Amino acid sequence: MTKKFLLNPFDEAARQSEERGNWMVATVDPRMSWPTQRQLVSFNEKEFVLFPDSADADQSAAIAIRADRYGLSPEEARREIMRFCSALSWAEGSGLSIIAWGGGNLPRPIGVRRGRIITDFLEVGDMPIPSTDEERAAIAFYREGISLDNPFYGFLSLFKAIGALLPNGKKREAWIADALERLDDHRAIERRDEIRSQGIDVSAYLWDECRNAIAHAERDPYVNPDEVDDHFRLSKDLPLLRNLAELAIEENSSLKRPQTLWREHLYELAGFKELLSEELIDKLKKSEPIPDGTTIEIPDLYTVVARRGAEVYSFDNMRPEIAGQVEGGMVFDLVSEDAAIRIRTVLSFADERLVFDPVHGIGFTPNRQNKTYIRHELNVLRFSRCILSNGHLEIWDQEREIMLGRSETCIPVNCFV
Repeated sequence: MTKKFLLNPFDEAARQSEERGNWMVATVDPRMSWPTQRQLVSFNEKEFVLFPDSADADQSAAIAIRADRYGLSPEEARREIMRFCSALSWAEGSGLSIIAWGGGNLPRPIGVRRGRIITDFLEVGDMPIPSTDEERAAIAFYREGISLDNPFYGFLSLFKAIGALLPNGKKREAWIADALERLDDHRAIERRDEIRSQGIDVSAYLWDECRNAIAHAERDPYVNPDEVDDHFRLSKDLPLLRNLAELAIEENSSLKRPQTLWREHLYELAGFKELLSEELIDKLKKSEPIPDGTTIEIPDLYTVVARRGAEVYSFDNMRPEIAGQVEGGMVFDLVSEDAAIRIRTVLSFADERLVFDPVHGIGFTPNRQNKTYIRHELNVLRFSRCILSNGHLEIWDQEREIMLGRSETCIPVNCFV
């Protein structure tokens, strides 16, 4: 039986969507790149099928979950899809609106003609799994705010995202005043500086002339949806409030922004750091010698994966060999059962990197008189080509099917693949 992490997400989506069951389907309007064929995405221990647009508009982009597989009622299935949408919107930094619901014994998206940005494969990053109701509400308001075309309602939703995590008015006001100095989106910074150049307190402006002016029409100032100046002004304010909402979520919850995850890249060695003791990792970071006789409890067998979108190549039953220390980490080799293939990686704990050279980091024993060795050579070539074509390497605990580490996407320079 093929391991779940090696399944082709396109083939698996096509197979599952033909299964009869109790399906819940949300027709969506994505503001992100959307896959051009059915794709399976796993989130929070559940599987969702993403449906593409059809050219003749008889089927729109949609997300489906088979409710009976997880013992979900229709209401619970809708909630899971909405939480999936909020997590995906946060991870991608783009809007995703639900425009219709449906269901039945098979997933049948309805047709709504809308413009789309499409992609051959949706490369889903680290989708957040909120741990509290406040975190779930915050990214739900965030998704709503960046999905709405109306700048007035979009502004209110983004302000609610801040309020969900900072309910105390005085603390929220102080946080906003301080966070205005930490903005890191160029459009937000430009708008902040533009408001300040007019001698206006930005915090007071956002509260009085934006938030309250949108929410209340019984007192001045208030905004009028038919006033071009109000519409234009609030449209310019949206990037500023969006940046504040993103900072509020990151600084007041367990959720990190995609750019923070990429900058820290802690995911590269996350699984290995759970296996090894803090004392050992500290010594490796400092390049201090590991005392003789030190034992390390690690898995016996590994699966090494080259992945590029839905394209996957793997070597199973790889055995580990710790080939020594290097500055800031250690050399971690993975060797096939017949010792014909050796994949060399460096676990660089000082830099939080899993280092792999797709050209020189994989070796094999050539023997074109032996069918097994010929297959080895072909597999090595496919494996290396996958990574060189903007793929990455993953190391999995074969028995527990847990990813221990992954390299960054390979971007070759001056190289023909």
